[in-house]
Amino acid sequence: MNEELLQAIIQLFAIVAKERITDDERTNIREFLSIHIPQDSIEHYMNLFDSFCTQKAQENVDLVGADEDTVEFVDDWAKIMSICKLINEAFTQQQKLVLLLKMIELMLADNKISERQSNMIFYIGEATKINQTDIDSIIHFVQAQDLDDLNAKNTMIVDDGSGEIPAEFNRVSSENLTGMIFILQITAGQTYFLKYLGISPLTLNGVPLKSRHITVFPTGSAIRGNKTHPIYYSDVISRFQSREKKDQISFIAEDVSFKFKSGDLGLRNINIAEKGGKLIGLMGASGSGKSTLLNVLNGSEAPSSGRVLINEVNLHKQIENIEGVIGYVPQDDFLIEDLSVYDNMYYAAKLCFSQFSDAEIHELVNKTLRNLGLFETRDLKVGAPLEKTISGGQRKRLNIGLELLREPTVLFVDEPTSGLSSRDSENIMDLLKELSLRGKMVFVVIHQPSSDIFKMFDTLLILDVGGYQVYYGNPVDSVVYFKTLVNMVNKDQGECPECGNINAEQVFSIIETRIVNEYGRFTDQRRTSPEIWHDYYKKLVRFPQIEAVKGSLKSTLKIPGRLKQLAIFTVRDVLAKISDKQYLIINILEAPVLAFFLAFLVKYYATVGVVETQYFFGTNDNIPVFFFMSIIVALFMGLTVSAEEIIKDRKILKRERFLHLSRASYLFSKVSILFGISAIQTMAFVLIGNLILEIRGMNISYWLILFAVSCFANVLGLNISSAFKSAITVYILIPLLLIPQLVLSGVVVSFDKFNPKVTTMNKVPMIGEIMTSRWAFEAAMVTQFKDNRFESLFYELNKRMADAEYMKTYYIPALESHLTRAMILKNQGNPKPEELEAHLALLQNELPDLLNSVRKPNAINVRRFNALRFDSIAFNQTTDFISTLRRMHINRFNNANDEKDRIALKLTGDSTQKLQFNMLRATFKNQNVTELVENLTSVNRIIQIGDELVRKIYPIYMDPNPNHYFDFRTQFFAPKKYFLGTYFTTLAFNLGVIWLMIVFLFIALYFDWLRKLVSLFGGSREP
Repeated sequence: MNEELLQAIIQLFAIVAKERITDDERTNIREFLSIHIPQDSIEHYMNLFDSFCTQKAQENVDLVGADEDTVEFVDDWAKIMSICKLINEAFTQQQKLVLLLKMIELMLADNKISERQSNMIFYIGEATKINQTDIDSIIHFVQAQDLDDLNAKNTMIVDDGSGEIPAEFNRVSSENLTGMIFILQITAGQTYFLKYLGISPLTLNGVPLKSRHITVFPTGSAIRGNKTHPIYYSDVISRFQSREKKDQISFIAEDVSFKFKSGDLGLRNINIAEKGGKLIGLMGASGSGKSTLLNVLNGSEAPSSGRVLINEVNLHKQIENIEGVIGYVPQDDFLIEDLSVYDNMYYAAKLCFSQFSDAEIHELVNKTLRNLGLFETRDLKVGAPLEKTISGGQRKRLNIGLELLREPTVLFVDEPTSGLSSRDSENIMDLLKELSLRGKMVFVVIHQPSSDIFKMFDTLLILDVGGYQVYYGNPVDSVVYFKTLVNMVNKDQGECPECGNINAEQVFSIIETRIVNEYGRFTDQRRTSPEIWHDYYKKLVRFPQIEAVKGSLKSTLKIPGRLKQLAIFTVRDVLAKISDKQYLIINILEAPVLAFFLAFLVKYYATVGVVETQYFFGTNDNIPVFFFMSIIVALFMGLTVSAEEIIKDRKILKRERFLHLSRASYLFSKVSILFGISAIQTMAFVLIGNLILEIRGMNISYWLILFAVSCFANVLGLNISSAFKSAITVYILIPLLLIPQLVLSGVVVSFDKFNPKVTTMNKVPMIGEIMTSRWAFEAAMVTQFKDNRFESLFYELNKRMADAEYMKTYYIPALESHLTRAMILKNQGNPKPEELEAHLALLQNELPDLLNSVRKPNAINVRRFNALRFDSIAFNQTTDFISTLRRMHINRFNNANDEKDRIALKLTGDSTQKLQFNMLRATFKNQNVTELVENLTSVNRIIQIGDELVRKIYPIYMDPNPNHYFDFRTQFFAPKKYFLGTYFTTLAFNLGVIWLMIVFLFIALYFDWLRKLVSLFGGSREP
């Protein structure tokens, strides 16, 4: 509460106060202040209150002789309206009611309210939007000294149950209570006030209650006394709501058994029969099957035998008929830790109620937060369990509140009190008890409950090791039941006769009693086995027979459409990421820092002595390295940003599974956010890296490549995040995913130097075709070489020259060598028939394509190239043809070279143009890139594979030579690609291949192929 508002409220108290302030009235103001400000500030504001009262008294003196009432009222009215405006902006409805209560107590210091004060109350109520009915109820409650002064409609009486109380009053009995407690319900703000009239020492949440003193009765509270039974908040709520109509519900489990995949039985013939709103406890030792039973009852697991019926609807076979009826609160806190308490509730509500407007959802969320006692913490970030912003008890209440939003008819809660203090545990259980009293059915797995919690349950089911049901009935009676079976001395006593407490652990002490050996020590062997306890249960426990309720159950659930779900998931995830400052800073700075670090280190230029020469992009030998490392960085950033996404959401997904939300919408939201992050990161990387290394004109092309690579890594990361349950496992896998991208890219190890069993010399090996880094690096290198401003002027001419040079320098001499060697072997009388056949087979394979290329298919009889028919005629014809072919390619080379010189001459007409031309080349054409894509450093310029000659030099100028309609494979650094009868640029085709990989991975993610594969080897199958 800010200083301005506090001063305004103190002034308001002074305006409505009597002229003489008593100590009790000052105490009331102190109590109000203690709720809203630190203790060390109370005196300051009490002095301020005294100052305002003194000022008011002086103003009254100054008004002597004037129309005092009129002037004073007008002046006070202006101040009140100004103060009420501040109160409306800052206070909740409950806080307004508490403030109004304190003002009324001040006015009733002399047990009456003047006409002026009555008018003040009326206008304050109007200004703060508190209706007159609630104001009148508070006035009567403050004035009430006995039952006659109370309104039975909204008041409850707590007494020892011995006196006569009019039937129209709600009533709760508490033994040994001396006096009475009045509890007033104000429905508008879901607020309860209590007044104690008596002499028994009572406490409210550990704070002593003063007789005839009014205080707020907050959510989850309990009134306790030394000899009285506790009065829980839920008891009060239940009485006020007892007249409300409740949906009829029956829950029946018939002979439910469950068998694990290992073949072991986890549950054995479990039976449950409940009707109406009940709080049902599931207890048992570790390994007895409590959580398994909960999962079967809530529909997460299907029973091996038996069935579960909710209003005659089979839970596991007709789930669509009870959609929205079941709620589940797991043991872990399934919260979005980076969002506030309010945002967690708000987005949960958005996913449940598409029929509600934002204003209605806001009202619903605030109402639920008030009921949970979390309204004051609504703006706090939830935080991680080890970095708490809210307490453990508040986390549990919020976790339960996410389900209470939609008020499921049947709620399953797993270990809600685990890790909480006794006070927080009681508050949580009181909340669940309150829900059951509203007509809902609540199943709770609980361990070691306190006596008060144990008594809250309506029904208790106890399991023993192996999934045996050993008790079903009243919780208090369970103690007597097991004591009787072992014939204990005080077997008829379920509760302590002095204090009334029940020791629930006593039941398990009896069940798990160990045999004592001859040395008086307990052994590991139990005295009574689970099977025997189960036999006792079948013989002695009377199982209730209920009639199943007919008719469907109402559900307020209305799931939004897939597009709206996508929008909600996206906004929720974006807000969570933005609120994580470390995540945000790292992801913003990661790409620029890596780009600067990498580009700065590889910005190489030669030096002469100590004098540095000027840097030119064209002479930087490290440009290919930079391209390759950029691709690895994009893969790394994409993987790290996505690898934990589904793992951290797995708990939330498990909870939301009961809503049957769209998996596609969730995954598309993840992908869209990650792609957005990758777009920003890769753009920052490209801009900074290219700026430092002076790579010009390629920003868009490089960004498209790195963005596609990062998106591939995003979806790959989501797949492993979905398949494995541990973040540690995922981060161990990241190097295993990156190393193949490094090694099999064709950069670190040339494809020609792979193991001969996996490589192909005439095309990129298949193992390289599935590497994203191969497609990305090829696209980057080909685009940089072919599309830069300098090379684009000469590329077609260079291509003609390279093709001609290859033919005249490497290919034609190779043919001549094979032809000459074949003739020599033929003239020698065929001493080596296999060698002769090999040479002739190669000629027979290569010559048809050459003949067709020059449109002389009949110039040579190719059929003569076999060991029997090959002769001097065929040799001479082929020699003449090859000579003609050589001259043709020499002419092609010279013509292209002359044309290239003419273009260069036009661009270098004078010294200035020549300098510009040289600068253009140095700025755009990198020497090392050229050497790499032309494969000039390779020893093998042409190689023989079987009966085929394979070109290895100048791959950047080699057009595809497809074998069929779908043959897209080429050598590394091919300038274009063929597919389905169409030629594509390498950049477009390779990007298309990467995006096809992304689509494939998304389909695999949607259908969980990797997770199902991992599960075959004993992996997790959590949702």
